[in-house]
Amino acid sequence: MGRGMSGQQGQLSSARVVLAGAIGNAIEFYDFTVYAFLAGYFAAHFFPSTDPVAGLLASYATLAVGMIMRPVGGLVLGLVGDRLSRRYALQLSIVLIAVPTLIIGVLPTYQTIGVLAPILLIALRMIQGLSVGGEYSSSIVYIVEHAPPQRRGLWGSFSPMGAFGGLFLGTAVCIIVGDFLGAETMAAWGWRIPFIASIVLTVVGLAVRMGLGVERTRPDDSSLSENLLVRAFRDHWREMLAIALANTSTGVVTFVGFAYAVPWMVQMAGVTRQHALGINLYGLVAVALLSLAGGALGDRLGRLRVSMSGLAILLACAWPAFHLMQSPNTFSQMLGISIIALGQGFFVGPMCACMVALVNPSVRTTVVSIGYSLPVGVFGGLAPMVTEYFFARLGIQMAPALVIMAGAFVSLVSILAMASWPYNDPTHPEERLNPAAAQ
Repeated sequence: MGRGMSGQQGQLSSARVVLAGAIGNAIEFYDFTVYAFLAGYFAAHFFPSTDPVAGLLASYATLAVGMIMRPVGGLVLGLVGDRLSRRYALQLSIVLIAVPTLIIGVLPTYQTIGVLAPILLIALRMIQGLSVGGEYSSSIVYIVEHAPPQRRGLWGSFSPMGAFGGLFLGTAVCIIVGDFLGAETMAAWGWRIPFIASIVLTVVGLAVRMGLGVERTRPDDSSLSENLLVRAFRDHWREMLAIALANTSTGVVTFVGFAYAVPWMVQMAGVTRQHALGINLYGLVAVALLSLAGGALGDRLGRLRVSMSGLAILLACAWPAFHLMQSPNTFSQMLGISIIALGQGFFVGPMCACMVALVNPSVRTTVVSIGYSLPVGVFGGLAPMVTEYFFARLGIQMAPALVIMAGAFVSLVSILAMASWPYNDPTHPEERLNPAAAQ
């Protein structure tokens, strides 16, 4: 009986570790997805303009500002994770993103307080971006460090699964609220509801993360007097650069292949917004499950190898995928977004464990946070705005496919070209005996 109880407690602990990492990513991507989907309402209420394209671009620019703040947040929370505690960083990040989200839900519009409205909105998005910058990477480090060596790919893939779960929830809430309230009410005040509803995820996330135990990897006492930031850039800039270049595609595909794809399908396929959101909802379920499949497959066939295969799929198949998505046929649309989901899932699923394994534990959260947040924040944040400009201003109908292909190309070439990626995990050297687990 004692052994059974011990096993049950171990399973519960493992489930809590995975849930604690995934829930924060769900909140993060829920917020950014809802904002991206409701960009048109923000354009009308916070950035009034006689040119609707200019107003929409201004709204996307606010999304980009929040994303660009991610590297700063990655730096700050990365230092907290390495200097103090991984779980402290996780708890802090979830609080900092929750409060601005709720405030956005009740923020007065331009018609009420004038130019102060867009200023406050941009400031709130910057605070969120600061928090989000350390959320994803801190959760990856925490989960992978607690995972069994032979399951690190699978455990790490729960972080992107949580992120895509947030995308799923954001899409679902937009569909439900839009159907229930109708277009007129949605435009008047209904757009606020998805932001206020985030309180549910926040309560769950806080409850789970406040109960986290002591992490397995502790700060190195011999380096507590050393400046971690200086050490990270001086001794580990190669790993930081490798992670940054490899993740060029991550944010681009997420925010163009899924979020931006909704308004694009409305125009190109001639479908309703609710129909496009439904297709997107299916795609998010697919990419969440394929992330887990990619992580598990990486544990068997090699994590880096499976990640690169995902990038190859995006590079070779983004164009035909979006060609299918512009078809008025529902099955073709589902097939097209499934291709994007397959490439993205196989890429990001096993990549989490690859990033953690690349960096020494004493500076791991800092290096991973900065390396990951920089490309996702800059390229992911700017990608929808750039795509909208190419599509609306220059008339390039397949702009989303071209942007995704460009991101996948940079990521794939950088992984192939940089020598930092061969497996080298000082925390679990026993895994080096199995080359298939790394490459």
